[in-house]
Amino acid sequence: MGKLRSKLRLSRPWVQNFISGTVLLLTVGIYLAVIGLGAGGGKASSAEVSTATYTTLYAVFAVSGFFGGSIMNTIGPRWTMTIGAFGYPFYVSGLWYYDARGQAWYPLLGGVVIGVCAGLLWTVSGFIQFAYAEEQYKGSYIAWQLFLLSLGSAIGALVAFGINIHDTSPNGVPTSVYLVFIIIMASAMLLAFTTIVSPADVRRDDGTHLALFTAPDFKSEVKGCFELLKDWRILLLIVPMAATEMSQSLIPTLSAYAFNLRTRSLNSVIYWAVQIPSTFLYGTILDNARFRRRARGLMALSIALIIVIANWGLVLGLQLQYNLKRDQPSPQWDWTDPVYSKFVVMVLLAGISLAIDQMAVMWILGAFSNEPRLLARYGGFFKAMLSAGLCIAFGLEAGSVSYVAQTAVQGLGMILSFPVLFYLVLRCVSDTNYFAEEGVIPPQSVGLGEKFSNAINDPQNRVSEKADGIETPQVVEHEEQVIM
Repeated sequence: MGKLRSKLRLSRPWVQNFISGTVLLLTVGIYLAVIGLGAGGGKASSAEVSTATYTTLYAVFAVSGFFGGSIMNTIGPRWTMTIGAFGYPFYVSGLWYYDARGQAWYPLLGGVVIGVCAGLLWTVSGFIQFAYAEEQYKGSYIAWQLFLLSLGSAIGALVAFGINIHDTSPNGVPTSVYLVFIIIMASAMLLAFTTIVSPADVRRDDGTHLALFTAPDFKSEVKGCFELLKDWRILLLIVPMAATEMSQSLIPTLSAYAFNLRTRSLNSVIYWAVQIPSTFLYGTILDNARFRRRARGLMALSIALIIVIANWGLVLGLQLQYNLKRDQPSPQWDWTDPVYSKFVVMVLLAGISLAIDQMAVMWILGAFSNEPRLLARYGGFFKAMLSAGLCIAFGLEAGSVSYVAQTAVQGLGMILSFPVLFYLVLRCVSDTNYFAEEGVIPPQSVGLGEKFSNAINDPQNRVSEKADGIETPQVVEHEEQVIM
């Protein structure tokens, strides 16, 4: 019983990562299920407003994500994630209101609110998966969060699919779907507030703590964000970051255009369900201890490149073969139509590409440092650039750019990112494995010198030393919180 309590204690890094992933499941996962339905889940006539809302959302998200690390380092992960979770039920309630009343002000306001909140939520999740994992588990920490997110999206899509299974009309989803989604999303706020602990309380199984930072002032934190732009590695990653999720605009849009409601609901289920095994399988490659880090990175990138090229080639080929253009009447296909088998393959490849491409980018980003405060900024910056890419993607759709042109921008953006990713793995990912290191931060990676090295190598972290605002705390005995 004691061993089980130890494994389930809230202060354990893996448990915190699992909780973070569960919050994503309840918020972002359900939100992505709504996107997957196309037109915000509404009628086809809702597409224009939902696209404008998405564009606003991701423009604001790009800004809030950039400063998310500064905010989290100032007020802590618990409040940051709780506030971040609030935006999701608020946003879906706006889509519901528009579908029922036809007034655009609420969903547009919701786009601004969720844009701010999403930057905060994703900063905390990125910080936890980057900073709490030891070297040999970084891929699996990323995989667990994305697995739970994909599970949430699949569950949300299944809810919509179950309700719409007999609906062959182009209508939007019924009120019951919106209500279920809002209730699920609201529960994430309570989960985050009651279970996310301070980094000061996080302790690994061997009793050692994370390296802790003295509380910084907000001005210094904002300055630290802009310091990221001086790092050439981060600058090279801007396009790969921005391209990772652009397909979340085009694929659901094509689905909403070409299929009836029940079929696009099925498409959403397939799109998210395939990401569940994909994240785990890809994580096993990234964390395979039989190979050194650089070799793992190169293998993972090679696999991702092949799948990404196949995906975008099929997306373009189907558009050209069936003349899918926004100025042409919708074919309103059903899953019983022969053409559907080809689109299923496209949806499967698109889901796999989305999952593994962002995993590859996050893994490379996480390999640059193990410094928790810096990783918080990395997490926020990654989501800021990802959101900037989505803002561009939804902006193209809002501007009625042709589907083929959108495919060219999004597909080439993702494919042409791979030479940069290969270069960064070869140049910047060290072959040194820190599997034997007891400290989360290898001293040589942050240049703290002999004093901090001694603190980290103390197996109980009993040495308390300060260097450059970093403190290694003494172990404090206290009663652990336990998930029951």
